[in-house]
Amino acid sequence: MSQTLPVPLKSLEQWHSPSSRTDVINELIHGVDRYNPTNLSWMEEYLGTQVRDGEYDLLANLAILKLYQFNPQLSNPDVIINILLKSLAATVHGPDFNLCLSLLREPAAILHDIDSEEQSLAVVMPFLQHLHDLIRQCQFTNFWKELNGSSEGATILKEAYIPQHSNFISSLRTLFATSIASSFSRIQTKRLVNWLDLSEDEVKQWAESAQWKVEGDLVEIPGNGDNDVKAGVVKENVELSQLAKLIANAGY
Repeated sequence: MSQTLPVPLKSLEQWHSPSSRTDVINELIHGVDRYNPTNLSWMEEYLGTQVRDGEYDLLANLAILKLYQFNPQLSNPDVIINILLKSLAATVHGPDFNLCLSLLREPAAILHDIDSEEQSLAVVMPFLQHLHDLIRQCQFTNFWKELNGSSEGATILKEAYIPQHSNFISSLRTLFATSIASSFSRIQTKRLVNWLDLSEDEVKQWAESAQWKVEGDLVEIPGNGDNDVKAGVVKENVELSQLAKLIANAGY
């Protein structure tokens, strides 16, 4: 997502066929080998590229989870957590995170199938679900409070996973700003401090880089079609002949 637009634009083509997807991966996703478990290593490697480069390919990630569903003994908890993190930072109200979650069983069942005693997945999955609920409800202040907190789930994410992701925190801020820009044309700086988890000076710099105008303790967000809705006046012309038919039918 670009930070230079008040509301970044997305097209169906970007969602369905992102430019980062190679022809080989595209063939694996849409071809007859989609459910061939021998291709899993290619798909997992592509996920690693998404994590390192800050790209996102939902359909490819769903294909990985579908292969895990059919071949539970091949499940990789680290891959699962990284997929959930990518979907978490992709959209506020979109279905991405829930689509990924729908292909997963309970963490205990996943760990049992791979005979693993590592419990990170059992801790992190519920925590990510909680974070997703906060994002979906636009409770951005509480989101940052949870992510910056000292709970076991937050600690595991911050120490073992988030550092692997390119621009993860800035992507979240841009995601939240997209939702904010669709609802506000003017907003207090102190609100953005809490919602974007930045200092007041950092908020002003961030707003200017996003082409939002800073005026004292207020930030003006350019009109984008969502935050500048105008009341419409609908005029209808009814012919006398139509009224005559209506009155005649009412008599019966």
